[in-house]
Amino acid sequence: MRRTLILAGLTSLILNLVSFGAGAVPLREDSSRAALATLGREYGDLQQWVAAIAATTDTVPSVDSERARVLAQQLGQLMAPLERDFENTTAALSTAQLEQVLPLWERMAFAHAGFVMLQEQAVALGGDPALEPSELHELVTQLSAVLDLATEMQRQVLTRLTIPSPTPIRIT
Repeated sequence: MRRTLILAGLTSLILNLVSFGAGAVPLREDSSRAALATLGREYGDLQQWVAAIAATTDTVPSVDSERARVLAQQLGQLMAPLERDFENTTAALSTAQLEQVLPLWERMAFAHAGFVMLQEQAVALGGDPALEPSELHELVTQLSAVLDLATEMQRQVLTRLTIPSPTPIRIT
């Protein structure tokens, strides 16, 4: 719950920064594209783990709760860096860039709030000695959907920031 509040506060901060409209040229090196690419790789790596865990939980007998519990613990650990990576990526974006991609960035912030909730659920499942593999399978199904959304938003943000915005040319 604390992480969700932090992400909500981060979104509020972003909106406040954007509302000030400081259209100045950034004074630091632009690392936003590299940060977005790193975040995209994190999504891809996690998506591979999610697919593997989903396939494994389909074949794990319901009496094998220890294996499902270990997988849930590993999943919780794998998801932990995403929050920090999202914060770093947000910090790498300038105010002008955030203005350019704000609706997409808000969707990514909501996806990351979902990651936080699912990560907490994975940690809780990892501590449950009576965990059913079907519960973990349901969690990774939800996580896969959130990852798909976040990956698509990340790609769209990266595309928008990479392709120069058209400027009107007036011939008088």
